[in-house]
Amino acid sequence: MTPTCQCGRATITGPGMLAAHYVYMRQIRAERTAGGRRFRSRRTDFHPANTLSYLAVLLDGDGAVRLDVASAAEELDRPLNLLLDELRWLAKGRRFLHTEGFAYGLMKSWLNPAVAVAAGCDPRPPAARHRFPYPVLTDGGLSAPEPVRFLEYSAPLWDEVYLANRDTFTSKVFPNPDCRACFPARLHSV
Repeated sequence: MTPTCQCGRATITGPGMLAAHYVYMRQIRAERTAGGRRFRSRRTDFHPANTLSYLAVLLDGDGAVRLDVASAAEELDRPLNLLLDELRWLAKGRRFLHTEGFAYGLMKSWLNPAVAVAAGCDPRPPAARHRFPYPVLTDGGLSAPEPVRFLEYSAPLWDEVYLANRDTFTSKVFPNPDCRACFPARLHSV
């Protein structure tokens, strides 16, 4: 009897995850060091990658993430108003997220496929549906004058992204290194 993998569908993350971190850090550093002040982080600072990772796990195909905002705030250990501010920031200009509707504590959101996409999904339809831009990380990281540029939506650009990563996008299940069904015999014990 051959064991079957129960890992389930994976989520593919892209440059948008790191881009969100770079853009946010650049913004708060500029705001807080204006006038020569020293930069200090605050407890209320959020980490865009954490919020986006949380949303990415909820992806099901290329549809919307239906988010119970109060439950998400509790799971992320954030005040509700701070999480709503984070979601608004991520949705600004549709760079990372597109939100639609907020009623009865539920929010419908779509992730920019450059941030994350469910494995086995083509990133082009959701990119076209919401005209998501594509973030490009520049050399130098946070020390670069402009660490992230956003290329406006274009179908040829998203075709290029798809073709360059087709094997990753078309795979429905990724092996989990801790799964005994994926890797029944470990070479080295940890």
